[in-house]
Amino acid sequence: MKTLLSTIVLFCAGMSFGQQGATPQPVQGTPTAQFKGTTTTTANQSNSVTISKKPGEPQRVHDVAYYDEEIAKIDAHIAAIDVKIATVNSDPTEQALAQQNGWFQNMNNIKAELNQKKAELIQLRDNL
Repeated sequence: MKTLLSTIVLFCAGMSFGQQGATPQPVQGTPTAQFKGTTTTTANQSNSVTISKKPGEPQRVHDVAYYDEEIAKIDAHIAAIDVKIATVNSDPTEQALAQQNGWFQNMNNIKAELNQKKAELIQLRDNL
């Protein structure tokens, strides 16, 4: 009976010790956020907002430079769509296929969404 109890106690102690040793240790220089998909927002004295979007992504101050970079990305995306449309229009076969599949309408929808996002970013930038 004592042997059985001793074995159970040792087994439980080994299990709890094994769980304690399995705790992951944060790597130096990386964020230690435990909640995935959460957004942390803090207000700074300069009326800008720092937002952490994803675990592992560095926090970024949303100032004029940030909004200018985001607007530039949108402008580059719109320009790439325009180049692709011009390329498709230059080949009658590709143009007919794209027209048949509704590709031009999809591109126009994407451009409209990008222009709307750009307008929102410009408004946020101008309100700083």
